[in-house]
Amino acid sequence: MCCLAGLTASLPAFAQESPLTLLRPALPEVGTRGENPDGLPALPASRAANYGKPQLSVPGGRKSKKVERHLLPQLVAYPTSAQVRRNARTFAAINPAAAPSPTVAVSAPIPHRPKPRLEDNPFAPVGIDAGPLRLRLYEETSLGANSNPNDAPQGSPLLRGSGFLRQEIGASGQSDWSNHGFAGDLRLGYIDYFTAHSADAPDGAGKFTTRIDVARDTKIKIDGNFDLTTQSPTSPNLYNGGAPIILTSRPIIADYGGGVGATRDFNRLELTIRGGYERTWWQNAHFSDGSTQYLSLDSYDAYALSARAAYEWTPGIKPFVQAVFDRRIHDTLYDTSGYERNSAGEALQTGSTFELTRLLTGSLQAGYADRHYQDPRLANLRGPVFDASLVWTATALTKVTLRGATTLDETTVAGVSGAITRRGAIEVSHALLRNLTLTAVGSWQNSAYPGANPGLDQTLIQASLRAEYSLTRAIILKGSFTSQRLISTTPGTDYTANIFMVGLRLQQ
Repeated sequence: MCCLAGLTASLPAFAQESPLTLLRPALPEVGTRGENPDGLPALPASRAANYGKPQLSVPGGRKSKKVERHLLPQLVAYPTSAQVRRNARTFAAINPAAAPSPTVAVSAPIPHRPKPRLEDNPFAPVGIDAGPLRLRLYEETSLGANSNPNDAPQGSPLLRGSGFLRQEIGASGQSDWSNHGFAGDLRLGYIDYFTAHSADAPDGAGKFTTRIDVARDTKIKIDGNFDLTTQSPTSPNLYNGGAPIILTSRPIIADYGGGVGATRDFNRLELTIRGGYERTWWQNAHFSDGSTQYLSLDSYDAYALSARAAYEWTPGIKPFVQAVFDRRIHDTLYDTSGYERNSAGEALQTGSTFELTRLLTGSLQAGYADRHYQDPRLANLRGPVFDASLVWTATALTKVTLRGATTLDETTVAGVSGAITRRGAIEVSHALLRNLTLTAVGSWQNSAYPGANPGLDQTLIQASLRAEYSLTRAIILKGSFTSQRLISTTPGTDYTANIFMVGLRLQQ
């Protein structure tokens, strides 16, 4: 005991305190010697930790560090939630400011920048604004050579080649309205031969369509068309009293007209009725011997009424059935051959329009047509008819276009009711570069004249190759080669022609 008491007495004073006293250091009272200048108590110097001068936290003395907060996106309702279905039934719009309950909400998708849309034709003309329309204008000048501009048969003195200059202008317009619509185009051209002016000829074509949206399911369409061409020296309509055909100029044939139609939708069923008018004018033929064939007497007016019913089977396939009734009235009761050419016709066709994944688009229809004439000496002109226009996008660089049509045409051949003309063409276009396109075209046309004695039949076969190189959107270099071959049952009318042409196209 004496040894323990002596050891305790020999320890320092702070070691003699109890363990609880050591763990709970005593703070001096305010106003005592241990008070700091701010009036806050401080530890005695003998009990301060050996970490330097103590740093006390003073409320409001240090600025709070800014913390960047990421706000949660606005909550939206599930597409299949009861809230969305209820609003859809009542046609009520969802208020985006009112967040739905968490049990029926998902985070809104993160907005992303859409990718730029690639142009199908990056060198297409931009066009200019003309009021409510977007107009595209062009002018084309071409130089070339034709081995047989007079369509002369082998061995004829008229079989000689000639160079030529061709001028063409055109315009197209497209509306960009929320309701209604308008689309149209027009082109006019003229070819001038340097040494065969009897073959000089104009040509042109145009059409327009106007759509008026009367109601959601009712539309009115107004359309018009224009076509300008010339008679070929090999046409059976030119006879010159049996003398050799030598024209001083190509007789002009002009067709123009239009129509008004109304379309009504009944869910997927579409009904259309249209009334139309068309005028066909023939210019008189003048021959080198001074004689004239008065083809203008065979000009006529045509009135037509058509009804069409279509059903949208799928969004890309719409089959239809169509009936057409028309009547042709000539300017004179008798034509140059002494026949009454006024006639009435009927046609019934069925087919479908296509739009299959944007790879196959167009329409295909077939049917039967019958035309009977006022003159009992003229037999009915009848037979199967078809009309096709299909575009197949084989690859991103290759496009194939098929066209075909059948028409019942007028004629001046004595004893013949008319001509059944069938046309077919295939066009393959391939883009070697974005600004270089090669196009191959093959076409076939057959004109049959039933009732002619002897039998009269003509077939025209054409093959051409074209190239287009776009320097800019406004300047295009063009070149083409075309080979023509006419095969006819009339002796001395077969011919062959080869045509070369290069040109410059300016467009806007």
